[in-house]
Amino acid sequence: MAIEVIDCPYCGSSEYSAWAEERGFTTVRCRCGLLYVNPRPTPDSIHAAVSTGIHAEEAEGLNAIARRDGPKVARYRSIFSRMFADVWARREPISWLDVGAGYGEVVEAVVGLAPAGSRVEGLEPMHPKAAEARRRGLTVEEDYLRPTHAKVGFISSINVFSHIPDYGGFLSDVRDVLLPRGELFIETGNLADLDDRNSFPGSLGVPDHLVFAGMNHIRGFLDRSGFDIVKVEQVRSDDVLNFAKNIVKRILRPRVSYSIGLPYTSPYRQLMVRARLRQ
Repeated sequence: MAIEVIDCPYCGSSEYSAWAEERGFTTVRCRCGLLYVNPRPTPDSIHAAVSTGIHAEEAEGLNAIARRDGPKVARYRSIFSRMFADVWARREPISWLDVGAGYGEVVEAVVGLAPAGSRVEGLEPMHPKAAEARRRGLTVEEDYLRPTHAKVGFISSINVFSHIPDYGGFLSDVRDVLLPRGELFIETGNLADLDDRNSFPGSLGVPDHLVFAGMNHIRGFLDRSGFDIVKVEQVRSDDVLNFAKNIVKRILRPRVSYSIGLPYTSPYRQLMVRARLRQ
């Protein structure tokens, strides 16, 4: 695996300090607070890993393919029914694109909410996931988001932020694909808001995950790209079930750093952000 040293993906600074070690990679904190892997795999290495789901031996054979999460469909149907209640109340057909669609669970959730005549589809660059989603009858194309994609009114990206080396560039493509006053839904963690590594219960998942933001970074990225935040929800994930899962993972993968922590004590939150393109 080829690696490269980079400047901060948020502010461009080259000043940082080590924050955590995992799988032979260092996550650093920039003076702006952003956390990112540095040195990190080169773009070619990242692309190869994203396409197959398998990272090189230097990352201890990290496998990111996972499997379909059935309960995820009902979970996001509930989240979207609440956060986009005004959209469904209009009962007008919409166009929705889920970027990083995985096995298509979010696509399936939106299909269950969208009025008749809507166009709901996904993009997923990892071949095994996209192929399985299509096998299930979902409209999921095996590709990255490109500015030439057909225009849509809504884009969602669920736990995609940390995978993207250049989030500003990604938002530029989002802006090109959205219709005027189009909307973006982001879900990611607030890891950069935590003071130390032990406050986060779980594995960092590097180098599959490359960048970790805080709420102010998400606000900054969106503002720079011409988005206004409509609604934010923060959800904790350090429940008893997550606590038990981390114990099992720590036993099965002793070489990977898992912080366990007691349930309901972590300041870590999942950020769910609905944003709209400015006029």
